Amino acid sequence: MKVSCRKKIALNSKKEAIVIPVYKNMRSIKQLTGKRIDDEINRIISSDYFNYKEKEIKSFYMEINKKLKKIYLVNVPKELEEYRYYMELGSKFAKICRQDMIYSFSILSFEDIAGEKKDFDHIKSFIEGIYFGLYEFSYYKSKKENYELEEIEVITSSTKLKKYMDTYSEEIKTLFGYVYKAKDLINYPAGDIVPDTFCRYLKKNLPEGVKLTEYDHNELKSKNFNLIYTVGKGSENKPKLAVLEYRGGSESDKSIALVGKGVTFDSGGTNLKPTGSIETMKTDMAGAATVYAVVSALAESGVKVNIYAYLPLAENTIGGAAYKPGDIIKSYSGKTVEILNTDAEGRLIMADALSFAIEKDPEIVIDIATLTGACVIALGSHCAGLISNRKFLAKNISDISYDISEDIWELPLYEGYTDRIKGKIADLQNISTKKREAGTTIAGLFLREFINNYPWIHLDIAGTAFLEDEHPIFGSNASGFGVRLLYHFIKKYYTSG
Repeated sequence: MKVSCRKKIALNSKKEAIVIPVYKNMRSIKQLTGKRIDDEINRIISSDYFNYKEKEIKSFYMEINKKLKKIYLVNVPKELEEYRYYMELGSKFAKICRQDMIYSFSILSFEDIAGEKKDFDHIKSFIEGIYFGLYEFSYYKSKKENYELEEIEVITSSTKLKKYMDTYSEEIKTLFGYVYKAKDLINYPAGDIVPDTFCRYLKKNLPEGVKLTEYDHNELKSKNFNLIYTVGKGSENKPKLAVLEYRGGSESDKSIALVGKGVTFDSGGTNLKPTGSIETMKTDMAGAATVYAVVSALAESGVKVNIYAYLPLAENTIGGAAYKPGDIIKSYSGKTVEILNTDAEGRLIMADALSFAIEKDPEIVIDIATLTGACVIALGSHCAGLISNRKFLAKNISDISYDISEDIWELPLYEGYTDRIKGKIADLQNISTKKREAGTTIAGLFLREFINNYPWIHLDIAGTAFLEDEHPIFGSNASGFGVRLLYHFIKKYYTSG
């Protein structure tokens, strides 16, 4: 999708529609539209047809240069709102474009309409909402829709906005290309995305500059990645560890470590999940899909940063070879773990990957995982859990979260619960002795055992990765949550030069 700018609506434009943000008693916009369109807009919003309701979108046809053009009036408040307001509008309007078969449109910038041009984040948020609203997963449908929005033309009097959009439009196209790929990976059924096919997908879809190294199940065993190996050993689809390397920074720059949970299907293992909990467990690899997308977007955009990313991939199934409650496993770090519940497998494969990640002496370790049902109970499906061992990191990523409307909420690493993961006959146990209490914090405390006090962020996306109900921005099914968050966080705080 192309995004362009111009100072005034061209009467001979081939764009099929014009989108005009409106509010009660709005001032003249003829410097952007010309007098005739401005007069018609004023007539419409003063009529009985236009009953003002925020976020409502109304439309009518108008003859412009001897051609009928569809005009959409988007009801907005006079004062600029939070960015998420415009993302929701964009997502909503994208669905209208698909329904009305609109392939290109012009839109007056919200900043121009409000008379505030300090920044361009409101029109940018609208465009990002458009991208989210356009996503469709139709791979398995017999009849595929062939709709594609081709161009958005932003009408603005700001020359700064035009310069900004020239750069932004390419970056955002690249970023959302990988948001879409992450969503695709999460939406694919578990029969089609197993550890091996996930790695084949990586080989086919990694951009230039990203190196892939794979460790198969035999190497996992020989190199003592015993937690990853053990979680996946019960499946015919053997576990793997995929490592991505992107070196866009200077040789002297420290690297960033990203770790994404990749359980391609989680039956719960011997502690089998019940009906009502197992149906969406194809999505338990959302962390790995997110990390792949983040690294790829940074690389394709040429961001100056060095990254090592670790994707532990396993299928947690039942069977004669599957691990069992009571097993004791020696981790890659050397610490031993007693298994009290085979359905707490994500933290196990993450633990080995985290131990491996810190061997590169990274500046920061970030992990992302669909880790705990407790996080869903605490925060629901619109907000992810955040745990960090550095207050400044929690603040920095929370600020980015607010700016891009991917909500996170910090949960505590409460030291009083540390004894609950200490084992009686092993160093650690994989769940708490108080089984239903503070589940997300307990999982965070377990992971912390494997990072050796490196600066660390943990994101629990169990609720946000896959949405069974319609979200006003992300829609339903795979959300792509976390790709933009980590991309912008890394770009803002960890790029060189």
